[in-house]
Amino acid sequence: MKITVADNSGVCFGVRRAFSLLEDAVKNAKNSGMNVFMLGPLIHNPRVITQYAEKGVNVIDINSIQENSCVVIRSHGITKDERAQLDRFSGITLIDTTCPYVQRIHQLVEQRSSEGFAVLIMGDREHSEVRGITSKISGDFFVIHPTEFDAKSGELASFIETHDKIFAVAQTTSRPANYDFLLKKVRKSIGSAPGRRFVAAETICTATLKRQDSAGELAKKVDAMVVIGGKNSSNTSKLFQVVSEKNKNSFWVESPEDFTKADIEILQKSDSVGITAGASTPDEQIEEMKSFLGLLNG
Repeated sequence: MKITVADNSGVCFGVRRAFSLLEDAVKNAKNSGMNVFMLGPLIHNPRVITQYAEKGVNVIDINSIQENSCVVIRSHGITKDERAQLDRFSGITLIDTTCPYVQRIHQLVEQRSSEGFAVLIMGDREHSEVRGITSKISGDFFVIHPTEFDAKSGELASFIETHDKIFAVAQTTSRPANYDFLLKKVRKSIGSAPGRRFVAAETICTATLKRQDSAGELAKKVDAMVVIGGKNSSNTSKLFQVVSEKNKNSFWVESPEDFTKADIEILQKSDSVGITAGASTPDEQIEEMKSFLGLLNG
């Protein structure tokens, strides 16, 4: 079996930065005797979160913060209200690992909404990243997920019709094709009506774009594809969508233990297997998968 790892697989810049900041916090906390907590999971990778829990770094919510502790803000960011609550605490050390790409969206929507723009967001309204984004908006906004383009077309049309100034952004892990489709839909609805403005920002993470492109190309060349990443990970979900459209023998797992017997049989019959991994998947989990696949027909 030939095993190939797609280019740009695994941990992105933002997650690598978050890991580094968390590790520094853990080291400093040991020296000062301070407890370290994550305000929400640092990343969407259950295996990594479990590993940190074993080191004494537990996930808490805003209501469980303790004085004289170190609180690490997740890479997806937090809401405006959560930040205000944190600022009221004394004696806590804050480590903000919010991805710079997410921080940029916060700044953009805050600025544009203050200028009178209604904000259109493509993304998952229940995702922590999107909740943080919407909290920065001072005016009207509308969140739509690609799976809702048909079901919520009427609501979207109403939102467009009732606002003369619209500013659009996409969740950083979105698929470019979905965002392009939405923007074309809005531009067509607005047309060349005088006095109306539509501005769209490019907010999809460049690492996401490269990861999806590389994985899609590899998926066309191999007998089977394995996508590694948390089942609660938005970017891994999009990555699996891209891969599975190119290769019917595609599997999304968090670890080798997730493969079924039927999955194993398909992999054993494959002469070539590709591997890609979400932005929250560390290098050691990719190496673990390579070793596991190498043993299947050894």
